[in-house]
Amino acid sequence: MLRLLRTKARRGARRVLFATLCAISAAVGAGFASAALYSALLDSGQTHAIAGLILSCLWFGFSGVFLLLKAAVGDEAHYPPETAQSGSPHVAHPNGHAATAPTVADAFMAGMSEGAGFARSQTRGTG
Repeated sequence: MLRLLRTKARRGARRVLFATLCAISAAVGAGFASAALYSALLDSGQTHAIAGLILSCLWFGFSGVFLLLKAAVGDEAHYPPETAQSGSPHVAHPNGHAATAPTVADAFMAGMSEGAGFARSQTRGTG
């Protein structure tokens, strides 16, 4: 169980690291591309206001496209749920396919209720 949590934490940290590096690289590249496009627009005879308007419309359009991509790609429902890598035994399912053993929380709650029942039976016998 702890190994699964450590693996998920490492994977999450790597995702954050790579996302941060990607964002920094994209920001630097976008800055250079914007400066080059602004310079090219000024050289082509556009005024400063029109060149700025063209750049802002371009970046506004990119942000809309990225927002649409995030909505399509970031949906967790498309990804299959991660299964635990523990060595829990497989038990037969009534429909014929294998199902994993109960989760730790279910087993804990079952043990607690059995223990409470045993304690009640012990107190009844002595009282």
